[in-house]
Amino acid sequence: MIPILYLALPTLGSYIMLSFFFLRRPHLLHTTRAPTFPIRLAAHRGGSGERLENTMEAIENSMAQRADILELDCQLTRDGVVVVSHDKNLSRQSGLNKDVDSLDFQELPLYKTELEIYFSPGHFAHGSDRHMIRLEDIFQKFPRIPAIVEIKEKNEELIHKVVANLARSFDRSEITIWASEKNSIMRKCKAANPDMPMAFTILRSIWILLLYYLGLLPFVSIPEKFFLCFLPTIINSRGSSWSRCKQVEAAAIRAGGDGAHQERPPLPGQATSRTGSSTRPGEALGSLCSPWAAPRVGPLPLAPAMVRISKPKTFQAYLDDCHRRYSCAHCRAHLANHDDLISKSFQGSQGRAYLFNSVVNVGCGPAEERVLLTGLHAVADIHCENCKTTLGWKYEQAFESSQKYKEGKYIIELNHMIKDNGWD
Repeated sequence: MIPILYLALPTLGSYIMLSFFFLRRPHLLHTTRAPTFPIRLAAHRGGSGERLENTMEAIENSMAQRADILELDCQLTRDGVVVVSHDKNLSRQSGLNKDVDSLDFQELPLYKTELEIYFSPGHFAHGSDRHMIRLEDIFQKFPRIPAIVEIKEKNEELIHKVVANLARSFDRSEITIWASEKNSIMRKCKAANPDMPMAFTILRSIWILLLYYLGLLPFVSIPEKFFLCFLPTIINSRGSSWSRCKQVEAAAIRAGGDGAHQERPPLPGQATSRTGSSTRPGEALGSLCSPWAAPRVGPLPLAPAMVRISKPKTFQAYLDDCHRRYSCAHCRAHLANHDDLISKSFQGSQGRAYLFNSVVNVGCGPAEERVLLTGLHAVADIHCENCKTTLGWKYEQAFESSQKYKEGKYIIELNHMIKDNGWD
């Protein structure tokens, strides 16, 4: 017995030392992966905390808040169209007790006027756009925005013929991520388009955790490039609202991730930038990271409890959003409040333009059909009632279903307005 211990103990000690050494220096055994694209803020269900989930309005709002990646759930309709829908059954989303695959795309119902936010029970999201959209519409409108495409069931037509081929046809395989909870589905996804990176499944996450505790993780190659996990202390925490979003992001990065996956990207005027402090509470879903991209590896520890972050605040930060106004650049007449701003990512006839939900001191001309960048619309030119300068237009009618959310909204070109306080 004693001779065996003399042999076993040094061997075990050497194994532990080697495992710890390579755990901290994985680049000595594995090729370091440079991140394909940076991720600091991901929009869950397209940004379901601010607008109705998985609608074009929600996605455009997330893009206006500088989200780096979209998280999308896909279903297949009876006529073979890939739609972005979290649930297979439509009862929660629309009140119709039918499955998506039992209806053609044109038969899909509208979303309810309000939907409960998944990570904020008792809180509801609203929006003017209630139409379900195709995955193709998103790829076409945002061709270079990374997306996590989650497949929830083993539907070979959805995986092989549609999602994989859509990523190829739009030349975005490298920025479209396969995600699924089940290993069997992920294997089919990888076979359908091996150029698309994979995220960890539940079983693979448990397996990696087991390898870590056995000390074998440094010696195993990991094919997955992305990891999504919950950060429970962030979800359950309550703290100062003006610092919560920043704390979510900071805690996710401290835990080894690249960023925070949230339902609520910071609203316009409530965040400075991806690296600045936020004034909007965030519901964190998890973090994303590339395995072996940095020397630190292993299971993600729970994030520390929330603490108030002390940071110098500018004078503007003490003002409410309602005090921030947009005025006519020619006569300084008040046009809109900051709360009425929907998106900053529009293009006018003379450059960049903003989309507003409502405006004041603005006159409206007769409607006419006009071909814009997003298709055929019936629009009416709008002008400042004080100086009569043409400011932009009002969307009276949209002829494409994906553009219906714009109806009744106003476009004001940036060169015709000023922001009274001088900041976004």
